[in-house]
Amino acid sequence: MLCVINIILGILIAILANVTKNIRMRKLFFVILLIGLCHAAYAQKRLIMKADSLVSAFYFNSGFDTAYVSRPVKRFMVALHPDFSSIGIQIGKDDKRASFDTFLSDKMGVFATYRGYGFGYSFKPRRGQRNDGEFNFRFFCRRFGFESDFCRATAFTAVIDTPDTTFAIERGDIDFKMRMYSLYYVFNNKKFSFPAAFDKSYTQIRSCGSVILGASYATAKMRTGPHDFEIESQNAGFGVGYGYNFVTKRKFLFHLSVIPTIAIMAENEVKTSSGKQFMEHNITDICVWGRAAASYNFTRVFIGMDYVLYATLLGDRRAVSTRFTRNITRFFLGFWF
Repeated sequence: MLCVINIILGILIAILANVTKNIRMRKLFFVILLIGLCHAAYAQKRLIMKADSLVSAFYFNSGFDTAYVSRPVKRFMVALHPDFSSIGIQIGKDDKRASFDTFLSDKMGVFATYRGYGFGYSFKPRRGQRNDGEFNFRFFCRRFGFESDFCRATAFTAVIDTPDTTFAIERGDIDFKMRMYSLYYVFNNKKFSFPAAFDKSYTQIRSCGSVILGASYATAKMRTGPHDFEIESQNAGFGVGYGYNFVTKRKFLFHLSVIPTIAIMAENEVKTSSGKQFMEHNITDICVWGRAAASYNFTRVFIGMDYVLYATLLGDRRAVSTRFTRNITRFFLGFWF
């Protein structure tokens, strides 16, 4: 408040000095204005320090067991990560099958955090795929985590097998859109850290594992323009899995987790020139989330990679079944400061 008063007083003196053309008044204006700016800078610094202390108190007092899990001491983290992803789809029955595969998609990204809160940005280093795009979002905390994946791909190639003939669909004739969401809850959350393997907001000190409760939802739509072929699919699953962090004496961390989920809802519809075919929910429908990671921590630098697999098997092979796989591999190099 005092700094605001000083600045206002300085402005009034400047107006008066301009009217009276008094040099002393102008010097007094600059002195008071400088004092007001110093007060403003000091008040802003105090506000930032107070906010930082509040965030730091919550950051270090998150309820974990410090014998197993710790948090990085440095405030900021910046990581560079090239990503590689691909999609595979198989649909059909018996000897009538259609296989769709994308080219390997590559991205370059950067991720920055402050006391565990952060954001990331990714872009495609290669041109020629303007319609293709991906957006991945991850949020991990001690107890639970959330992942989302939005994808549009036109870089598919396809092979259609029938009893009479086999033909291919060229790249660019297929338009694919997909959204995936997954949510998990860690039971042994005081000793086992999911973020330690992925976003580095925690550090796993000793090896530990945990039972994980997971849920997922996915929806996809694919069209082939010249061949009059369209697939629409959505499914939701719920299940229980297990994850484990293995820590070596040399500060290596290896993570592996699998969460199989039973599809509690699944709808699949195939449209062709001969009509529509609907695949009803089957008790054997299953979705699987698999994750693996390996990393090494230096004092202020960490390096590693992680891998995420999403796979579904829906329908009945004797009628119509759909197999879907989504692979994401990420390499990262990060710095704490």
